[in-house]
Amino acid sequence: MSTKIPNEGTAQLRSKQPSQSGKTSTQNSKDAALPRTILLDIYHISRDVILFFCRRIIFGPIQFKLLVTFAIIIIGSILKSLELAPNSYLSVRTNIFNKYFAKLGWGWTIGLLGPFIYLTLVTTHNHYRILTHHLVRLLIATGVWYIITSLFFHFEAYTGMCTNEEMRGATKKVCISRGHEWQEGHDFSGHTFLLLYALLIINEEVKSYDKGTKIVDKAVKTTTTTTTNENGDGSSNIENQRLKIISKIIRILYVLLAALTVLWEFMLLSTALYFHHTLDKLIAAGLAVFFWYITYYVWYRLDSPSLLYPSSPKDQF
Repeated sequence: MSTKIPNEGTAQLRSKQPSQSGKTSTQNSKDAALPRTILLDIYHISRDVILFFCRRIIFGPIQFKLLVTFAIIIIGSILKSLELAPNSYLSVRTNIFNKYFAKLGWGWTIGLLGPFIYLTLVTTHNHYRILTHHLVRLLIATGVWYIITSLFFHFEAYTGMCTNEEMRGATKKVCISRGHEWQEGHDFSGHTFLLLYALLIINEEVKSYDKGTKIVDKAVKTTTTTTTNENGDGSSNIENQRLKIISKIIRILYVLLAALTVLWEFMLLSTALYFHHTLDKLIAAGLAVFFWYITYYVWYRLDSPSLLYPSSPKDQF
C-alpha cells in the first residue's frame, strides 16, 4: 500500500499540469492584449475628439467663418495703416509660408479636395457621370481663381508706372529688370482672394464628410457580415479591406483639410497685417465671396443633367 500512494499522488499532479499550463497561457495572452486594447481606446478617443473639433469649430457655420475672416482683414489692415503691426519674419515676402504655401495655395487646396471628393463618392456612386458632375466643381473653381488673379495682375500693371521718366511706358518686369522702381497702381490682393475663396470652397465640400463616412462604415459592416456568413469568401474579404482603407484615407484627408484651413486663416491674417492697401484687400475678399455664392448657391442648385450644371455637394448622397 505504501508504494502505491506516491504513485497516485504523482499521477494526480501530472493530470493537473496541463490545465494549469493552459490557464497560464490564457492569462499571458490576456496580459499581452491589454496594452493593445488600451492603445486602441486612446486612439479612438483622440480621433473622435479631433474630428469633433474639426466639425464644430474649424468647419463651423459659414456665417461665422465669414464674420471671422472679414474681422481678420479689417483689424489687420487697421493695424497696418496705423503702423502697429510688429516687424517679424512674416513681414518678409520671401518667408517660407508665403513662398511654399500661399504662392502654391491653389495646388494645396485642389490636391487635398480632389481625392476627398472622389473617395467619398466612389464607394456609393461608382458611375462616371455622377463622379464627373461633382469633380467638375473643382475645375470651375480653378478657372475662377486663374481668371480673377490674372485680371488682378494685368490691372495692376496697367494702373502702375515706372518711376524713371524715360521708361514710363515700360512694363513692370522690364522696369524692375533695368534697376528702376515700380510705382504700384491698384494692386488688388491675389492672396486675399485665393485664401478666402479656398476657405469657402473647402468649407462647402467637407459637408459631405459625415454622410460619406457613415455610408462607407455601413458598407464595411455589410461586407464583414457577408464575409462571415459565407465562411470567409475571398472577394468579400478583399472588398472589406478596400473599404476600410478608403474610410481611413477619407478621415486623414478631412483632418488635413482642417489643418490647411487653419493655415489659410493664419496666412490671411499675415496678408492683412503686412501687405496691400485696405481697399484692395476688401475688394478681393468681396469678389471671393461673390464667386463662391454665385456658384454654390445659385449655379450648382440648378437641376440639369448637363455638365454645365454641376451637382451641389449636398446632392452627393
